[in-house]
Amino acid sequence: SIQWQAKSETLRGLLETAADRFTTAEDKTLLQEARKDFDMTFSAFSAVLEKNKREERRANRKLAFDEAESRLIGQVFLKAYALMDSIERLYESTERAGTRARNISVFLIIFFFAGGGVAIVVNSILLNRTLAKRVIMLANGIKVIGDGNLDYQIAVAGNDELADLAKVSNEMAARLKQSHTSLENLQKEISKRKKVEENIKKLSLHQQALLAAIPDIIMEVDMNKIYTWANERGINFFGKDVIGKEADFYFVREQNTYDAVQPIFNGNENVIYLESWQKRKDGQERLLAWWCRVLKDAQGNVTGALSSARDVTERKLAESQREALLEEIRKLNEELERRVIKRTTQLEAVNKELETFSYSVSHDLRAPLRSIDGFSHALLEDYHAKLGEEGKNYLERIRKATQHMGNLIDDMLKLSRVTQSEFN
Repeated sequence: SIQWQAKSETLRGLLETAADRFTTAEDKTLLQEARKDFDMTFSAFSAVLEKNKREERRANRKLAFDEAESRLIGQVFLKAYALMDSIERLYESTERAGTRARNISVFLIIFFFAGGGVAIVVNSILLNRTLAKRVIMLANGIKVIGDGNLDYQIAVAGNDELADLAKVSNEMAARLKQSHTSLENLQKEISKRKKVEENIKKLSLHQQALLAAIPDIIMEVDMNKIYTWANERGINFFGKDVIGKEADFYFVREQNTYDAVQPIFNGNENVIYLESWQKRKDGQERLLAWWCRVLKDAQGNVTGALSSARDVTERKLAESQREALLEEIRKLNEELERRVIKRTTQLEAVNKELETFSYSVSHDLRAPLRSIDGFSHALLEDYHAKLGEEGKNYLERIRKATQHMGNLIDDMLKLSRVTQSEFN
C-alpha cells in the first residue's frame, strides 16, 4: 500500500508536468483522458486496499475476494489498459510532431544553408530523432505490457520525465504481475481449502455414522471431570442435560469411583478398565463396564479422557446366578460323594462279611459232601452186585447232587472274589 501510494504520486506528478510539454488541443485532450484514467485507477485500487485493510482486523477471516472487490480489481485492469492506450496515443501525437519538426528542419536547412543555421538544424534533427526514438521505445514497451506480457521491462535511458515514466511503467507491470500471481495463488489456496473442508465434512459425517452404529456409550470428560461430549447412546442413557455435569454425579453405591481414572489425568496410564453402578436418567441403577483412554493435545499435554461403556447388568446377574448354581452343584456333589463313600464303606463291610460267610459255608459244607460222595461211591463199588438197578440209580443221583452242591459252593467263592475288585 505504501509503495502504491508513492509510485502513484510520482506518476501523478509526471502527468501534471506533462501539461507544459503538450501544446495542441488534441494532445491536451489525450493528456486529460490519461489523467482521468489514472485518477479512476488510483481510486479503485485504493478502495480495494482500504477495504482489505479494515477487514484484516477481523479474527478468523477467510482470505478471499468478494464480488465487489473482484469488480474493483477488474476496473483497475481496465483503467490501467486505458491509461496505457492514452499514453500510446500521446506517443503517436509526438511522432506526428516529430514528423512536422523534420519537415521544418528541411526548410531550415535550405534557409540556413549558408550559415551557422546548419549546425542548429543538425542538432535539432538529432535531438528530435533521439526524443522520438525514446518515445517510440516507451510506447512499444507499454503496448507489450498492455498485451499481457508483465515480465517485459522497458529500457530506462536518461534522467528525465521519459525515464521516470519508463521506471513507473516497469514497476506498475511488476505490481500487476505480483497482484495477478497472488490472485491465482489465492484462488488455488481457496480451492485447496474448499477441498479440505469438504473432506473434513465427509470425514465428520462418516465418524458420526460410525458413532451412531456403535452400541456402546461414548463420553468425553475434561480435566475437571466434566462431561464435554456424548454420543447418542450416552445421551439416551444419562439424559440431555449430561453435558456440563460432573461425572461423579451419576455414580452410585461406590464412593469416589472416578478416582480410579485419576492415573490417566496424571499421565501415568493410557487405558484403564473399571466397573461401576451408575444412575440412568429414569433413576434405575445399572452396572456399566468402562474403558477409559487418555486424550492429549498436539504438545502431548493431557486434556481429558475418552470413555466407552457397556451395560453389563444382565450379564452380571446371569453370572451371579450361574455362580450360585455352580457352589449349589458343588455342594450337591460333595454331599453325593460323602454318601458314596459311606455306602461304599458299608458295602465293603457287607462284602467282607459275605466273604467270611461264604468261606465258612464252603468250608463247612464241603466235608459232609465229600463224605456223602465217598460213601456213595464205595457202595457202588463194594455192593455193586447186591444193589438192584433202582438202588444203583439212587446212588448215582446222590453223587450228582453232591457234585452239583460242590459247584454251587465254588460259585459262591467266585462271587465273593468279584466283590473284592474295584467298584465301577
